[in-house]
Amino acid sequence: MKYVYPMNANIEKVGIAGAGSLGGIVTNALKNGLDGYKLHAISDHAPKTDFGVPNVDFQTLAKECDVIVECLPAAAVPDLVKAVLGEGKTLIMITAAALVLFPEIQKMASEGKGKILVPSGALSGLDAVTGLATQTITDAKIISTKPPAGFKNNAYLSEKKINIDDIKIPTMIFSGTVNEAAKHFPANVNVAASLALAGIGFEKTRAEIWADPTVKTNAHEIIVSGPSSVIRSKIENTPDPVNPKSSMQAAYSIIAALKKRRANLTIF
Repeated sequence: MKYVYPMNANIEKVGIAGAGSLGGIVTNALKNGLDGYKLHAISDHAPKTDFGVPNVDFQTLAKECDVIVECLPAAAVPDLVKAVLGEGKTLIMITAAALVLFPEIQKMASEGKGKILVPSGALSGLDAVTGLATQTITDAKIISTKPPAGFKNNAYLSEKKINIDDIKIPTMIFSGTVNEAAKHFPANVNVAASLALAGIGFEKTRAEIWADPTVKTNAHEIIVSGPSSVIRSKIENTPDPVNPKSSMQAAYSIIAALKKRRANLTIF
């Protein structure tokens, strides 16, 4: 949609924490021009691209920027959250799985001066889920299917002696709660964590993870039920060419979140 922005709006400085495949897409969008924003700095331990802005630590990023975009491995997220909320700033956080793995993030958010916004990421239908959650959700499930390359070097699969290279037909490699899925597949289940946050929580939301050598997309299907509605939604995303565990749609959802945040007229 075409967003409507207020006239003479102040320009906000944006910092990108993690300027890899997803963060790079957002960084380039800012450099190409995004109404109401300008790229101020990045924070990346080994950036592969020179974006023409300073590369600083988390604390400096949080202090100097108005909005910080997170595109990090889950393990690095708590330190960033602490820095951003400590400065009373806004964090747009795409790694929703970190909220499962590190419960202290939600505690920091409830106590802090700042704000955390979680975009829809690589998932569709979250707007309907949040609507149903204002009534009652009785069941929630997500089925994620990716090519086997998206699960390379996964410790849980190695422990279970599942060799991804041996998978020749669609195979379910995990079934359990979102809480369990996040522990075993932290790089693959941001979408499941987002669904759980929008709905009935990490322990009540079920997740199935499939490796399918016959597909070329990262697909996510949700089935959410309540007394008044049954929501079924499926999205098929092109894997990021650099990091097949992620979908480029996740980066575009961050850009959309930035636009919605500034617009006087938008659709949630």
